[in-house]
Amino acid sequence: MTKSFGGLLFFLWLFLWGNSNLLAQENYEVRNISFHGNKTLDEDFLLERMALKEVSYIEKLITNEVPFLYNQRLVDLDIERLKRIYQSEGFLHAEVSLNPLQIDEKKKTVKLRIAITEGEPITVDSVAIKPTDAVSGIDLDSLQNKAFRDMQLTKGTRFRDAALIEDVQVVENAFRNLGYAYVEVNYDLNINLDELKTPIFYEVDPGPICQFGETSIEGNKHVSTRFIRKQQMFSEGELYNKSMLSEIRENLYRLQLFRIVSVLPQKDKKTLKDPIPIQLYVEEAPRLDARFGVGYGTEDKFRTYLDLNYRGFLGGARRINLYLKHSALMPYHASLKWIQPQFLSKKSSISLNPFITRSSEPGYETRTYGINVPINYRFNSWLNSTLTYYLEDVEQRVEQGDSEPPGAEDFKFPYDKSGVLLSTVFNNSNPQFSPVEGVNLSVGFKVNGHLFGSNFSYTRLWGDIRHYQEIGDWVLATRIMAGGISSADTSGFIPVEDRFYSGGSNSVRGWSRSDLGPKRDSGTPLGGKSILEANLELRYPLFWRVSGVAFVEGGNIWSDSYRYQLNDLAYAAGGGLRIDTPIGPIRLDVGVPVWNEKKSPQFFISVGQAF
Repeated sequence: MTKSFGGLLFFLWLFLWGNSNLLAQENYEVRNISFHGNKTLDEDFLLERMALKEVSYIEKLITNEVPFLYNQRLVDLDIERLKRIYQSEGFLHAEVSLNPLQIDEKKKTVKLRIAITEGEPITVDSVAIKPTDAVSGIDLDSLQNKAFRDMQLTKGTRFRDAALIEDVQVVENAFRNLGYAYVEVNYDLNINLDELKTPIFYEVDPGPICQFGETSIEGNKHVSTRFIRKQQMFSEGELYNKSMLSEIRENLYRLQLFRIVSVLPQKDKKTLKDPIPIQLYVEEAPRLDARFGVGYGTEDKFRTYLDLNYRGFLGGARRINLYLKHSALMPYHASLKWIQPQFLSKKSSISLNPFITRSSEPGYETRTYGINVPINYRFNSWLNSTLTYYLEDVEQRVEQGDSEPPGAEDFKFPYDKSGVLLSTVFNNSNPQFSPVEGVNLSVGFKVNGHLFGSNFSYTRLWGDIRHYQEIGDWVLATRIMAGGISSADTSGFIPVEDRFYSGGSNSVRGWSRSDLGPKRDSGTPLGGKSILEANLELRYPLFWRVSGVAFVEGGNIWSDSYRYQLNDLAYAAGGGLRIDTPIGPIRLDVGVPVWNEKKSPQFFISVGQAF
C-alpha cells in the first residue's frame, strides 16, 4: 500500500512539474514557428492559417510590431486547426503534434517546432456528370469537354475541398452559359479508404431554360446611357448566357471610365422568373485625375513625372493624356496622347501621340520630336498586339572626333525616321510588381525607311522571354533576350537610339548602364547590331517585407548583324535586397563581373524587380 501510494505521488509530481513547466512559458514571446514533415503544404500557407504568429526580433525592432505571446490553449487550437487543414487538402490520415519547446529563459521567448506526418492523400479516380432524366436532353459529352478544361480536380489529381467547391461553380457556369440560369449542382463522393481514391459525380438539376429580360442602367452621370448600352453583348429575348455578363463587365472596365461596374441578373429562385432582367450599375471614375511622382535611381538620378488624364473627351470613351517627365537619362519628355477605344472593334483602340524628348544616355545624346499612331488589339487578358506608325525628326549630338555619322556638321547630325513597329506581348505572370509564377513573352519587329521614306533603311527584330516559378518559399526567375538589326543601306549606319546596348540595372549587372559591348575611341558605348542576354535570379524571403536575391547573368553586344559568339559572352554574379512597397519593391543590387579582367563591383538602386 505504501509502495503504491509512493508511486502515485511520483506520477502526480511528474504531472504537476510538466504542467508547471508549460505554464511557466505562458506569455513568453513567440519568436519562431517552424514545421517539419510538411512536404506538400509550404510553411507560409500553414503560418497564415494559424492564430499564433511568429514575430522576429528584427521585425519587432524595426516595425514595433507587438509580438504574439505563448498560450497553451491557442497552441492546442492551432494544432487541431492544422490537422483539419490537412484533411481538407486530401490528407485524411495526417497527424500534427508539437515538439518540445525551445525556451530562452533569459529573453523570455519560445520557439515552436511542429511535427507533421502527412501520409498519402486521397486522389481523384474519375470525374463525371450523372446522366439523369433531368439532363437527358443535353449533350453532356460536349459540355464536359468544355467545362472540364477549367476544372482543378481531374483524374489523378489530389482531392481538395476548396477545389471541389470551385469546380461546382465551373459546372454551374457551364450550364448557365446554355441558358439554365437556375441550375443547381451537388456532388457525390465514394471514398475508398483502402486505395485512397474517390470518384466525383456531379448531380445537376438544370431548371428551366431562360432568356434575357430588360436591362436597366444606373449610376452614370456624364457617360450616356445610350453609349453604355452599346457595350451589351445581347438583346432582350436572347438565350441567357452568364459569360456575356462577364464580358460586358470587362468591356466597361477597359474603357477606363468607371471604377465600379456591377452586372447582376435579377433572378428569383422561388418563382423561377423568366425572362431575367439585368441590372447594370456603374460608378464613374473622376473626369480629370493627376498623378505626380518623384524618385531616385542609380542610373537616372533624380526623376519626376506628371501624368494628367481627362476622360470623356468630346464625348464617349475618348481620353486625353498629358505626360511630362524629367531625369538624368531623359532631361525632358513631353507627350500628348489622344486615345480612341473600341476603334473598329470592342477589342481595339487607336491613339494619336505627338511628343518631344531629349535623351542623354551614356553612348549618345539626341533630341527627338515626332508623332506615333499606335493601333492596339487585345485578344484576351494575356495577349495583345500593337501596330504603330511613327514619324520622327532626330538630332544627334556628335562627339568630337567621331566620324561615324555620315555628313555630320557642327557636332550636330540631323536625320528623319519613318516606319512601322509591330509588337506582341503574352503575359500571364502574377502578381504584377513581383511575379512568382507565369510567363512574360514580348517580341517586336521594326521596319524603318524602305517604302515609308527615311534617311536610313533597316529592320530591327528582338524577343524577350521571362519565366517565374515558385519553389517552396523561393522564386526562380529566368530571362533570355536576343535581337538583331539588318541595314539595307550601303553605309550600314544605324541610328544610335535604335542600336542594342547591354549592362545596367535591368541587364547584365556586372557592368554600368550600356558599358558592355563595343566602344568608341573615346571610350563611350557604341552599341551594336546583335544582342544576347540571359539572367537567372533566385528570390527568397528574409523578414517582414524584406527579401533577398542572388543572381547569375551573362550577355554581350556585337557590331555585326545577327552574329552571336558564345565565347564572347561576359558574365556577372551578385545579390541584392528588396523592400516591398505599394508602388513596387525598392531594389538594391550589387553585381560583380566574373571570369573577366574587370573586377570592380557595380551598385544599383531602383524601383521594381530587375525583370
